[in-house]
Amino acid sequence: MNDTVYLVGFFCAIAIGFWLGRRDKRKKVRKSKERLSKEYFIGLNYLLNEQTNEAIDTFIKALETNPDSQETFDTCIALGRLFCKRGEVDRAIRVHQSLLARPSLTKKQSLMVQLELSRDYYSAGLLDRSEGLLTQLVEVNAGFQVEALELLLAIYQQEKEWLLAIEIGKKLLKNNVVSYSNLVAHFYCELAEEQVAKSNTTEGREYLKQALKYNKQCVRASLVLGKLEYSQGNLKESLKALQKIYNQDPNYISESVPLLEELRLEQSGSVQKSVNSYLQKCLKDYPSVAIVLSLAKEIEMKQGAKDAGKFIAEQLARRPSLRGLNQLIDIHIGIAEGKSKKNLGLLRELTRKLSDGKPLYRCINCGFSGQELHWQCPSCQHWGEVKPIHGVEGQ
Repeated sequence: MNDTVYLVGFFCAIAIGFWLGRRDKRKKVRKSKERLSKEYFIGLNYLLNEQTNEAIDTFIKALETNPDSQETFDTCIALGRLFCKRGEVDRAIRVHQSLLARPSLTKKQSLMVQLELSRDYYSAGLLDRSEGLLTQLVEVNAGFQVEALELLLAIYQQEKEWLLAIEIGKKLLKNNVVSYSNLVAHFYCELAEEQVAKSNTTEGREYLKQALKYNKQCVRASLVLGKLEYSQGNLKESLKALQKIYNQDPNYISESVPLLEELRLEQSGSVQKSVNSYLQKCLKDYPSVAIVLSLAKEIEMKQGAKDAGKFIAEQLARRPSLRGLNQLIDIHIGIAEGKSKKNLGLLRELTRKLSDGKPLYRCINCGFSGQELHWQCPSCQHWGEVKPIHGVEGQ
């Protein structure tokens, strides 16, 4: 009887001890998670307030608390991004490489780390390594395909691998990323300009055809096609290509004016008449100083400098322009004499100083400005966003 009581008591003691141990363990785990969660959100708060150093210190402390939790995984990802953002790419790579080496990662987590690592390699300029990881991610197609394709596209643009960039762009279009049709069109234009420079006009024309297929509003394709047709003596086709700009994006009409003037000088009465008629239409609907000056040249050639000056003065009264004023002064200098000519020369020197160095183009996305037209903005890397400046100091 006593043995039975002792035996029951022994097992009860074991059970109670086991229960107390489990309870203490749960408390420790809960406290650990609560501490991790607390540190994690403190780190996020630092991050939101752009206190990067404090955020990194907090995240590192959180990693030491619980190395195998989902919160730890998220923390490692955030920590790597912080390092990369600060320019400490080597540290970002080490964080993500150590995370990738953990056997406890799920397949989805592993792929996510590979994507982050490919971003690190890209930021470090290790494009081959980044491309290798991204190619694998695209083949797996496990939820990160669009992000991988977009980064691959950035790599091929940087390397000027336009055919590969077009291939990636088409894959993004299949993923319903419609905005990439504009990029594909520009990539075809890059190829077209390369072929035209090599006198491969047939290939160049085919690439331009593809550019307009992917983006009917591609002004660049129309400009390049206009130049190509002109170089081949196809005057009417050249004019037809340039006239498309009127409906594509009138902001760029001024870019077509120099070639329109070349067409007007050709010994083709119908083309000359069509060019002048088109410029008059543009002046009415989308006026710019380039159009005004072009029409003034025609007036000066046919009617004389005084009529050309009168025309410019009338247009300046409606739309003031520094470039227009410069041309008007030049005309009057040409017909003035004596002291008047000297005074006009002084005025012209002053307006020249005012206009020198003024930007002619500005990116509507980031505000970058300069004196040359870049189809890809040097600052924000967007395509087709750099446009001629309009107004007193522009067009």
